[in-house]
Amino acid sequence: MNKLAFLMIGLLFLLGNFYIGRKLLSILEQFSFFKHPLILWVVIGLLALASMLTLLLFDANVGGLVGKIGSYWLSCWFLSLVIFGLTDLILTISKKITTVQTKTELIIWLGSTVLVVVLFCYGSWQAQQIKTSNYQVTIDTSASNQAKKIEAVLISDLHLGYVNDVKKLEKIVTKINQMQPDVVFISGDLFDGNYKALQDPQGMEKQFKRLSSTYGTYMCWGNHDAGETFEKMKALVKASNITLLEDEMTVVGEELLVVGRKDSRPIGTQDGNRTSVQEQFKKVGNKLPKIILDHQPSNIDEYEQANELILSGHTHQGQIFPFSLVTKAYFTVDYGYYRKNENSPQVIVSSGVGTWGPPMRIGTQSEIVRIDITLK
Repeated sequence: MNKLAFLMIGLLFLLGNFYIGRKLLSILEQFSFFKHPLILWVVIGLLALASMLTLLLFDANVGGLVGKIGSYWLSCWFLSLVIFGLTDLILTISKKITTVQTKTELIIWLGSTVLVVVLFCYGSWQAQQIKTSNYQVTIDTSASNQAKKIEAVLISDLHLGYVNDVKKLEKIVTKINQMQPDVVFISGDLFDGNYKALQDPQGMEKQFKRLSSTYGTYMCWGNHDAGETFEKMKALVKASNITLLEDEMTVVGEELLVVGRKDSRPIGTQDGNRTSVQEQFKKVGNKLPKIILDHQPSNIDEYEQANELILSGHTHQGQIFPFSLVTKAYFTVDYGYYRKNENSPQVIVSSGVGTWGPPMRIGTQSEIVRIDITLK
């Protein structure tokens, strides 16, 4: 079934490339200087091949350059397919209503091509801009009579790989250290499904070790932290002074219980299946407030105590408009702060600090989340 699915996706991707090539060819043929259509097809073929290798070789390293080219062509492919498709639709309808002159049609297609280029450049640039989102959360606790403040930082969905590389990680770590947090949380999808796509794993280990906080860094797995190279992902995390919690919990700062969950729907192999933590909760009682790292916000119904704060990612807030409308409709909360009522857990969902698939953002932002937690 998986092989059939990959075959179908690959076929649709190649058909999309053929459609884009035909449209570009029809535009270029209007100009006298264009005399070598074979060059266009060779370029598109190489770009398509780079994307196929990047996306389908889950346990191989295609090289940093090929990986980046393949990833960014995926962005261009997506934008071209959408914009050219809409242009075709509009022109088809217009021709049924009125006569569209050849010159006018050419101008429209040139405008569509320029729009693809502009959105590609903007989306690629926007993906590298990292904002800081701030939340203030109060958690009631019976473990202490004195109020205590904890400055926490949350990141998710870094998707380390060909595009989100060691330079991106260095930028993120520097920003986090400037905040001088008490604790750092990583709520999944640290990797992009392929450890071998990391061009400098030792450099990444070095950057993670630069993370500075009072109580350290705590992490749970996401759905992309899985597959044939999972054990190498796990080894890098453990070597990086990150406390990995796999359906486990630990006490932080004497008054805070940090819980990390395995992912509920991993893409590929992880280290065993997700198990319930409710029995563990019963053993430790309900006095300590809980910070729960659970990658997918679709799992928030598993928690029911008012002194629980759930930190998730996964959605990317849709990453590219209008997919943000889809995630908003599908998830109870796809981004930001949510609480059903005062007796329910509090939830914060991050849009992520990286990207998946097309390395661009349109209508959303990459972010580092700063949470001022008051325990009282």
